[in-house]
Amino acid sequence: MEHRTKRDLTFLNLVSDFETNFEKGHSIFFDEKTFHSLIRFYEEELQYSKAIEVADLALQQYNFRTDFYIIKARLLFQSNFHQEALVLLEKAESISPFEHEVLFLKIRILAFQGRIDEAQNILEEMKQYITSADLSDVYLSESYINEVLQNYDGMYDCLTKAIICDPENDDALDRIGFAVQIAKNYEQSIEFHKAIIDEHPFNYLSWYNLGHAQASLGSYIEAIDSIEYSFLIEENFENGYLDCADICIQTQNYKRALSTYESYVGNFGYNEEVLINMADCEYELDNPSRAKILLNKVLKLDPYNDEVYYKIGLCFAKEEKWNKAINAFHKAIALEDSLEDYYLATAKAYNALGSYDNAATFFEKAVQNGTEQSFYWKEYAAFLLKIGKKSEAIQILEEADKYTVGPDLIFCKAVAMYMEGDRSGAFLIIEEGLKEDFEQHYILFDIEPELALDKDLQSMISYYKLEIENE
Repeated sequence: MEHRTKRDLTFLNLVSDFETNFEKGHSIFFDEKTFHSLIRFYEEELQYSKAIEVADLALQQYNFRTDFYIIKARLLFQSNFHQEALVLLEKAESISPFEHEVLFLKIRILAFQGRIDEAQNILEEMKQYITSADLSDVYLSESYINEVLQNYDGMYDCLTKAIICDPENDDALDRIGFAVQIAKNYEQSIEFHKAIIDEHPFNYLSWYNLGHAQASLGSYIEAIDSIEYSFLIEENFENGYLDCADICIQTQNYKRALSTYESYVGNFGYNEEVLINMADCEYELDNPSRAKILLNKVLKLDPYNDEVYYKIGLCFAKEEKWNKAINAFHKAIALEDSLEDYYLATAKAYNALGSYDNAATFFEKAVQNGTEQSFYWKEYAAFLLKIGKKSEAIQILEEADKYTVGPDLIFCKAVAMYMEGDRSGAFLIIEEGLKEDFEQHYILFDIEPELALDKDLQSMISYYKLEIENE
């Protein structure tokens, strides 16, 4: 789980000065706290090699401090240098033979390497003399062994014990969410975290884990509230904001998602992903002009982002500014020419302008890139039917049969037959489509509104609607 810290200007200037002096080969001397802060900064930014460089400098200055050996060993482990990490832990152990953090990390690495017996031997030996204050980390270490053994129920049980021993054990609280997802024991997780919260109402990670378990069971409103509590309690908890907003978007609560992103920006500033998500929310809230402002901010960060040009095009299309939409879609295609959605959007924009030849060209490219997806064939055939090119539409539908199937194509074929005068044949196919996917029958009226006036068809639809309701 990612925990990023909001950085002030003074600290960012420190980072900049450090990098300048390091690149120039200047001697660097910091106090221990500054070294810890720099390492944590690079680790949060996933710059593990840079974090290791800082740890090396710290060890040159504080070569008898066990904590820097442990930090570097952890960074090496995270960078997949497992044996090098173990060698470093041996040095740390020679300085502090009974340092628990050294042994806990050693157990984790050995377990990850599949050296289960060695890891368990160290753990059993520690259990003989460990104090209650460190019992939480014993259970945490045991959870790593269970994970490697794929005993996920055992992993979950160990983590619950670790949290009961120490409800502030962030590592255990981080890992239990992962264990719950694998073991799928969501009900147990909800009950467990509610119990922890009853005793420790400001335990932000318990609120976060509770929210994810609730979301997994489809209780989205409760999940959003729970995860929101996590970042209201801990304002620097980045994942809380992002996951809360994500569930809001999944449930189409775009207003609340946007508000959550705005709170996030107030703490962490903008990044490309958040700007795009905020733009999506504004778009869904029928604010295309605001969405474009956000998307243009992304282009300043990344002028070659094809997705952003596509979304800008969608905003112009919502405003019915078709020429501007087409221009944006063409820029997207110039950067990425294999996405069928880009071609489809361009085709629809040309269609809106009445430029049918250009529209047909881009519908054709959409089906070429999305050959196995019935939706794109349906869109192409519907376009041809609407502009009166029935025979061409029938050809497209016949070609589609070679690559894909779908109820949307069934309804398209029915409309084509109806337009050709074969009403009875059309009705037989419509019945087939209603049996397969009743909800998509709207396609009939979208292509040919006149069908809505057909009483026999309406009777057929009412019959199958009643059948579905009585199932």
